[in-house]
Amino acid sequence: FQHYYITNNLRKMLNIPVIAHFAAATFFGNVAFSAMGFGMAICYLFVYQIGALAGLTECCALPGLKYAVFIQTIGMTVIQPIVLWNVNLRKNFRWDLILTMVPMQLVGAPLGQILQAYTPSEVLKIIVGVVTIAVAAWQAFNLWRGWRAAKQQSKYEMVEVGLEEGTNGTAKSDVFFVVGSQKEDSDWLHGLISDRNPQIASPPAAGIFQHFAPILESFGDLTAEENFRTLINSVCEFIESNPLPWLDSSKNPLSFESNSILKMCGEKRTLAAVFEAVMDTYTEAHNCNTWLCKSETTGEYHEELKKQFGSRIKFVYLYRDPRDVIQSTSNANSHVYVEAENWAKLQRTAAELPEGSVYRVNYESVVGDKGKQMDQLDEFLSGGAPEKKTKTKQTEGWKATGKLTDEDVKLIESACFSEMKDLGYKTVSKSKPKVSKNQIEEFRTTHDEGLQKRNDIMREDNPKEWDRSEKQRLVLEKHNTDLVVMPLTNGNHAEHDGLLENGKMAGKKESTDNKTKMKMVIKDISQTFWPIRPKIIWMCVAGLFSGFLAGLIGVRSPPLIIFFFVYEFPPVEVKANGAVIAAVNTCVRIITYLANPPPEEYGSTTWFVMEDIWLYLVCAVVAIMASPIGLYFTRYLNKSGYKVGLTLLLIVNGVTMVSTAVLDMAGSGSSA
Repeated sequence: FQHYYITNNLRKMLNIPVIAHFAAATFFGNVAFSAMGFGMAICYLFVYQIGALAGLTECCALPGLKYAVFIQTIGMTVIQPIVLWNVNLRKNFRWDLILTMVPMQLVGAPLGQILQAYTPSEVLKIIVGVVTIAVAAWQAFNLWRGWRAAKQQSKYEMVEVGLEEGTNGTAKSDVFFVVGSQKEDSDWLHGLISDRNPQIASPPAAGIFQHFAPILESFGDLTAEENFRTLINSVCEFIESNPLPWLDSSKNPLSFESNSILKMCGEKRTLAAVFEAVMDTYTEAHNCNTWLCKSETTGEYHEELKKQFGSRIKFVYLYRDPRDVIQSTSNANSHVYVEAENWAKLQRTAAELPEGSVYRVNYESVVGDKGKQMDQLDEFLSGGAPEKKTKTKQTEGWKATGKLTDEDVKLIESACFSEMKDLGYKTVSKSKPKVSKNQIEEFRTTHDEGLQKRNDIMREDNPKEWDRSEKQRLVLEKHNTDLVVMPLTNGNHAEHDGLLENGKMAGKKESTDNKTKMKMVIKDISQTFWPIRPKIIWMCVAGLFSGFLAGLIGVRSPPLIIFFFVYEFPPVEVKANGAVIAAVNTCVRIITYLANPPPEEYGSTTWFVMEDIWLYLVCAVVAIMASPIGLYFTRYLNKSGYKVGLTLLLIVNGVTMVSTAVLDMAGSGSSA
């Protein structure tokens, strides 16, 4: 009783410096948490330890670190609703992160608490602190290396491709687009071009216009710099997640800096300007003079491209007998009629391009006389005028393989009869074969189902490529939940005919009732967790160690931060799901405080002490004030900026743990 009286009597002596000390710790902790979704405990305890070393807590007989953690919980509780409201969980929530890390944290925390009495916490703090500092140093080195590479790139970007004219007054080079063909044939032609023209760069197809043009309005008025920056960040993040990575000349992943892209766009605030900037960045990374775009649907946006590039824009129209195309690319998971429809659409788009900027290349003619045909194409690529007429060579190679049945040929010619005639291909049928509307709908349904099967196979056979495609889809979903167009892949490349709406096949209407939505969620979860992939295992490991360290030494963030260094997620997703994990952790703490009385040295039968009400109120108000500041910083945290923030949190955490452990060991040694 006497100890209780003395402690509470001293609590009344809480003065303004002590309250300011806890308020400062709460402020910096909540700014970090609101901006990053992590770091509340790290920053809070860092500031608290500074005050503790200054003797602020001892002067008022406060019962040490456990009381500080209780005050921290008050700040976390107040701020949680604000942060969860602003992270847009509807778009950024990830079942795989939550269903692995949260349960494993709940398992790990009690284990850490049980082993707390048997583990030398100071030694463990030093080990964890040293490891986190080492990881932070490694990450800082990677960030510095990426920054240096980006700086070297920007020197060339601003001089050679950042202006309409180079420093020597000469106009910028022509830029080239391959149209009319799908990926296999475009890649084949690009291989021939690059062998003879190494100065022309050609990144893997990403479909920037195909994916961003339909959702461009969701970015708002692009003349506002904040909106335009959001578009730039989204495009860069989309490209960096491309299933076929964009690499520099050293075969390292190409990094895009939003500030550099913004400068390269100059006064133009359009998607086409961003497109040119990222293509020019790739070109400079390969020490080339110009570039060739292989995205097959880009021709649909030739009006926007014309405004950006003017007379510099050139199209290489590669066409091939559709029967040859389909017999070489079709498989059991596609339908020949729909494949033929897609081929016909590509030809119609190419036919609408202005003639003066189009060079027509007949696939069969190049195969028959590659030297002559490529010499003529090289002349066009060097600035020559396009050929006025291109003769179509008939080979009928599709007959030799026997892969297409008579019915297949009939359906192909029905879908693209007029386009074949316009290009000079002889048809088997004298007139366009008739196919009913019901049959066409059935063909499309079968095709969509086949593509979905192929997509499921790719998920299992190529999990890395699937993960990158998922990242791209999530980038788009942030800006439009009604329509997301994504390529389905067969494990090697994106297909023109595989389109998704909200992750489902386009052209096939999905029921939107709650029961169906729940089935879709359950299906997505089951497909995410089975078959088990290494990333899921490491999610569990990170969650387990996070809970274990939280129960043992009161620190949970380092294992999670390290995981997000190894497995990259969009910063908004890391923040959103980190906030959910923190909310669960806060709820567990509150339940623990309500269920378990404080230790005897606390000086009260409950954690909440009425004499400290002003401390609680000040910390709660400061926490609320800190939230909008942290949320404001979020808009400037792009992918690299977020990594810098996480790296700083690890450094602060490591320094705090090592220094406090050393001081505790020194204190216990002197008392002994």
